[in-house]
Formats: sequence, structure tokens, C-alpha cells
Amino acid sequence: MRKAFFYGDSNTYGYDPAGYWGGRYPRAQRWTNIVAEGLAGKWEIAADGMPGRVIPAQGRALSYLADRLRAEQPVDLFAVMLGTNDILGTLKPDAEKTTRDMEALIACVKTLDIPQILLIAPPAIQLTDLSFEASYVRGDRSYAQRYQDEGRELTRRFRELASREGILFADASSWDLDFAFDAVHLSERGHAVFGNEMIQVLLKI
Repeated sequence: MRKAFFYGDSNTYGYDPAGYWGGRYPRAQRWTNIVAEGLAGKWEIAADGMPGRVIPAQGRALSYLADRLRAEQPVDLFAVMLGTNDILGTLKPDAEKTTRDMEALIACVKTLDIPQILLIAPPAIQLTDLSFEASYVRGDRSYAQRYQDEGRELTRRFRELASREGILFADASSWDLDFAFDAVHLSERGHAVFGNEMIQVLLKI
């Protein structure tokens, strides 16, 4: 049985924006556990999701990731879905810089003798008025189009990066996902759809 390690932010964590103090959806409703259940006997699924996580391009966070992956070995597939917080957490969203940071992360992972790497373009950014009432969205309503445009550019650049680096790519921005009231975090239905889409991705690897 092969092992996949998913590394991401609050949507990998299973964050429920309606909960208090970092609430999470029940285990069975998180997409990572849906994948684990759907591929039982084929893939072992490990995951490290953290709300607010941005792409670690250097320093302690990148060292943490390397240490975590060494501890999880043997790992057959490293899958990363990050970039949303890099865009939403700043008043100067920059898909080009975010892609450079992802390139540095991938370079680090490539030193760890993991057979395959999967880069996942995160869900599309399509914010609503309620989105800007959340503390994790830095701008105001006037930034909605800017964030959406940079999110689309990030998907395009991630696809090119995956091709250039010779790694696998999945585009979650093209999936018919459902979101909670903030339009940033997956709803329970969104987790179900995401999990089923990811099962199909892994079955093809």
C-alpha cells in the first residue's frame, strides 16, 4: 500500500468557519478522511493542515516540513495545496511571488527522496461581502476582483511550474466546490466533492 502526505492550510485542516476557537468539521466529513476511507487498502493518507498557513519558502517552517516528512517516511507521494492565504493575507496579492515561494518549497521536498510530488492549485477565489468580515481576508470589498484575478493567475503559474518541474498537477479551482458563508472555506458538501475529486486523482497515479 502506498502512502500520500497532504500538506495544506485550513481547508486541509478541515476548518469550520462557523465554529469557535478553531473549530473543525467532524473527522468523517473532512476531505482528507473521505479520501482515506475511499482508498482504504490502496493508499494510506497522512495530512498536515494548519489554518492561516502560507507557503514556507525558507526558515523554520520549511525545516519543520522537512523534519515532518522524514518522520513520515516512507512516503510515496507528497501533495501540497497552498497559496490562498498568500493571496488573501496581503494588500498586495502577487501570484508571481507566491509561485516563486512554491518553487522553493518543491526544491526542498525534492531533496527528500519522495518518488512523486503533486501540486494542487487551490479552490478558486470568488469572495462575497461576508468574506471581508472575516479576519483572514486582509482587504475590503474593493479588493474582490483583485484577489480573484490573482487567484486565477496563480492557478496558471502553478500549472506551468508543475510542468517545468516534472511533477503532477491537479486543478481544484476547476472543481464544482461548495463553500461556507465566507466563500473561503469548504462547506461540508464542499469537502465531500473535494474528497471524491481527489480520490479520482490518486486512482490515476
